[in-house]
Amino acid sequence: MSIDGWRRREDLEGGKQFRVWLTDDGSEELYVENLTYRDDGYAVYQYDVDDDAWTTVVETESKADAVEHAIEWAEQH
Repeated sequence: MSIDGWRRREDLEGGKQFRVWLTDDGSEELYVENLTYRDDGYAVYQYDVDDDAWTTVVETESKADAVEHAIEWAEQH
C-alpha cells in the first residue's frame, strides 16, 4: 500500500520490524514492530529524526490493527 508523502523501506524490515516507512523528506520514520517474543503483541512507533525522539503511536494485540493504525497515522501527518 502506498501512502502519500511516505516511502516504504523494505530493506530496513526484518526481525521485529515488519513494516517501516520514511517520509519523503526524511524527517520522520514509522515502524510497526512485532513484540510477541516478549508477549507484548504489536506496536507502532514514530521516530522524529531532527529531535531524536520516539513516540508510541499504538500498542495492540493484533498485527492487522497495528498496520492499520500506522497507515491511518501516516495519512494524517
